[in-house]
Amino acid sequence: MKENKSDMKSILIKNGNIIDGTGNPWFKADLLIEQEKIKEISRCIKDCDANRTIDATDLIVSPGFIDIHTHSDHTILLGEGENALTQGVTTHVVGNCGFSATPPINPNKLKEEDYDTFKLILAPILAISEVESKYQRLNEYLNDLKQKRIPINIIPLIGHSMLRLNVLGLDNRVPNSNELQEMKDILAEEMEYGAFGMSTGLDYPPGSFSETEEIIELCKVVKEYNGIYTSHFRGFGIGLIRATKEAIKIAKTGIPVEISHFKPFGFYFGDIKKACRLIEKAREDNLDITFDVFPQASNYTFLFALIPPWVYYTKEKLDIPRALDILKQTKTDNDLKNKIYEEIDNIVESFLKIKKQEDWIKVYIDAPNRPDYGGKTIYQISLEKNIDPREALIQILIDVKGSANATYLSMSEEDNIITIAHPLSMFASDGQIIPEENDKIFPNPYCYGCFTRALGKYVREEKLLTLHDAIRRMTSFPAQKLGLKDRGLLREGFWADVTIFDHRKIIDKATYENPRLYSEGIEYVFVNGALAYDQGKFTGALSGVPLSRK
Repeated sequence: MKENKSDMKSILIKNGNIIDGTGNPWFKADLLIEQEKIKEISRCIKDCDANRTIDATDLIVSPGFIDIHTHSDHTILLGEGENALTQGVTTHVVGNCGFSATPPINPNKLKEEDYDTFKLILAPILAISEVESKYQRLNEYLNDLKQKRIPINIIPLIGHSMLRLNVLGLDNRVPNSNELQEMKDILAEEMEYGAFGMSTGLDYPPGSFSETEEIIELCKVVKEYNGIYTSHFRGFGIGLIRATKEAIKIAKTGIPVEISHFKPFGFYFGDIKKACRLIEKAREDNLDITFDVFPQASNYTFLFALIPPWVYYTKEKLDIPRALDILKQTKTDNDLKNKIYEEIDNIVESFLKIKKQEDWIKVYIDAPNRPDYGGKTIYQISLEKNIDPREALIQILIDVKGSANATYLSMSEEDNIITIAHPLSMFASDGQIIPEENDKIFPNPYCYGCFTRALGKYVREEKLLTLHDAIRRMTSFPAQKLGLKDRGLLREGFWADVTIFDHRKIIDKATYENPRLYSEGIEYVFVNGALAYDQGKFTGALSGVPLSRK
């Protein structure tokens, strides 16, 4: 009978170099795990009848990493969390960018003509296929995760876009006073059930339809429950400064603010420095604003981002079926084609510095319903089809019915380093649990190589950060932001979320061309005291728990 290593009641970790998450350098000590908690940390633990002893000589023993920005709301129930565990991650924060498992979309508020738009664009973000949700409120979602068992811990936020979809559908308008009160009431109920805060996705509909005052009113509710506000804010391109100012205005309500994946979408040199200075000044004014970053010099969003907005937005709403009809007309209407081509040229030159055909290697396609496109650049596809890259872009969108995302090589390494090294930044993948059996998903490489890239490239190779400071940004810093009292540090009595790794070998292996490669250097990962990853083997522990703010 196969030994279930995850069921061991006590494990002694000997001779480790402990980096406890405080930001202090490592110290040599033993660590004893009993049941789900850290029982003892001492220079030498003797007379211990542990079920197993792990020799951690020359290895780093740290708190399990907390990924403060993910989209694992539904995929957490699929697989063993392999791409998280191989990065040393033990906790995912979900409900980001305005989208969460609850509250549900209200089908009665979604107009019939909006269903196609929802299924093509919004459903992939939520990782669902139908409008109807199985969860009405957060308590049902958390109970389901607990009953079905999950590989790592989950911390829930409530998505602002879900509040809008529940009350306003996809209407592009300001809520009236009764509708705003209904949104506030739903949010309060979700906070009562244990949500840690609210997120917005102000670049995505329907969150993009909201005005700042709407967000402020909702944040007042979150503040009453000591929650936080996280934001994928408006305009990562030319609107970076304006968007940062909006986040600062919201922070003036007194709510802690976390700016998600804080980096420019495009080569706007100098803007990120100005945005950082605005945040620094806001903190001098006693506003609690921090941000998170993934360490790759790229971004990931809808493929429609390269198409002129008038094609897919009307004054009233986002309309993907109409957009696809317009794109199809470019095959017969040369004037329309030339107009759209010209505007695509302006967009891609501005965002991506694309000036010639070969430059389209900067756009990698993710189209789950067309795996023949997945992982290829628009440049590759244009060569295969022997067509202009702009025509290839349009054809891809038509073929996938608008349901495609892309990874964009959209920023300079200089700007990337500014956000990574900034003292107010913590690390986050903007990824999700990827079910290993689903080979149609072509994710961005952050899903498999965020934390390991930070530790391998920017700590060991580039020496941009010290090892103990980088671990602080992955552990106690996000724990502090979230208000966690017993995670994020190696302390006696804390939950035993523990990662052991070889700092000499740790590195990401995922690339834009092959993003589903596991990282190297992680040796052991414990989730709530259970050994979930054991020297290259997944134990199937499923020892994660959904956490509640209460």
